[in-house]
Amino acid sequence: MKILSTGDMVQAARSTSAESVLVATEVGLLHQLRKAAPEIDFQAVNPHATCRYVKMISPGALLRSLREGKDEVIVPQDVADRARNAVERMLAIGRPKDGV
Repeated sequence: MKILSTGDMVQAARSTSAESVLVATEVGLLHQLRKAAPEIDFQAVNPHATCRYVKMISPGALLRSLREGKDEVIVPQDVADRARNAVERMLAIGRPKDGV
């Protein structure tokens, strides 16, 4: 088992010698993995794992949001604090050498 970022998943797909790989993430990523390594059988652990918001995020949309100050998401301070704490804990753990 490996826990990887999207970019690292694509890189791992290119370098694996496996014939098949189970993927536990948003199913939209399967297309990128199959494109990176068409000889490998990538299968979703949950074929219904979709996020309608993932497809709305693009470099162009992010740039427009930053330039125009649009699409800002406001969350309650306690939610922001908990989210920040979760990210800080992940950063404190660091990234293991083998991605596990």
